[in-house]
Amino acid sequence: MKNYLLTNYLFMSYSFSKTKLAQTAILIMLAGFMTISNTSCTSNKYAKQATALDSLNRLLHKADSTLALIDTAKIKKYSDHVMTSVELIKMAHKDSMSAGAATIFRNYNALRWEFETFLGKRIVIKTEIHKSMDQLDHLSHDLRNNLIKSDSVAGFYNAETKRANLLLEGEKMSVDRLNNQLPLYNLIAPQADSLISLVKNHKDI
Repeated sequence: MKNYLLTNYLFMSYSFSKTKLAQTAILIMLAGFMTISNTSCTSNKYAKQATALDSLNRLLHKADSTLALIDTAKIKKYSDHVMTSVELIKMAHKDSMSAGAATIFRNYNALRWEFETFLGKRIVIKTEIHKSMDQLDHLSHDLRNNLIKSDSVAGFYNAETKRANLLLEGEKMSVDRLNNQLPLYNLIAPQADSLISLVKNHKDI
């Protein structure tokens, strides 16, 4: 009889413990699910903004690649060639050259200024693009993980997107302007070289 009561007691204790354990496990699972759900909802609160930042970042990468592919050595060579030609004209004291020749060298020297301006801007734009890419990447990460106070999100988002768009606009304008100047160089350079040849042979231009 004692053995029967002991066995029954152990069985009931085991069943109770098992039920309690199962309930505890269910509660833990529910708590975990709620935590994950809350975290997911919170982290996705600014998903649209984060996605927009990622798209903007990709555009900056493309702009940076475009600038990197430009043959700056060639542009510098063109600029130096123009400067040499203009200096030769000055040394020859050709103040009384024809109006046509004067126009050619004036336009030629303007091209040199354009080339030097582009080379200088390119360095600045690339530097700022790299900074902006890092900022967009960090901001996107922080928005996805709800690491920024809600009242500060709009300010950070607007500032970084405005900066990135200005850089994209500046890169496009600089590259387009350069591409417009290169055909002019190819047109004017042979004319200027011919005039320089005449000057070297002590002839009027």
